[in-house]
Amino acid sequence: PPDSLSSANELRCRQLLEATTARYRHREATAAVLVPLCLVHGDPSLLYTLRSSRLVGRHKGDVSFPGGKCDPQDQDIVDTALRETREELGLSIQEENVWGVMKPVDDGKNSIVVPVIAQVGPLESLDLTPNPQEV
Repeated sequence: PPDSLSSANELRCRQLLEATTARYRHREATAAVLVPLCLVHGDPSLLYTLRSSRLVGRHKGDVSFPGGKCDPQDQDIVDTALRETREELGLSIQEENVWGVMKPVDDGKNSIVVPVIAQVGPLESLDLTPNPQEV
């Protein structure tokens, strides 16, 4: 439904994620991804990226959420997800738009990836400038 991203549902999701966010936000992890909630012509949607085929490594050409490896200067997992999204899509997301952090996922290849959920607004109004080296 179009009201899926309403402020009431946002509050409900933030409350449900509060415990996991507190528990996993500062946990040791290898990487973080942003799960960007957006609207496309008024319909609730997710924003994915297509990784560049020129990337080195196992993720080239993959459809994925924006994200990547944690850097030592990142304050926490949320900082990693927001930084990576800025680097890949040129999209700056304020921390107050982050709804929460989900349970880490083991990718089966010695990486622990933490999903960070944030609302980014209507896709039509986003100023995306994808980095062609990455996506």
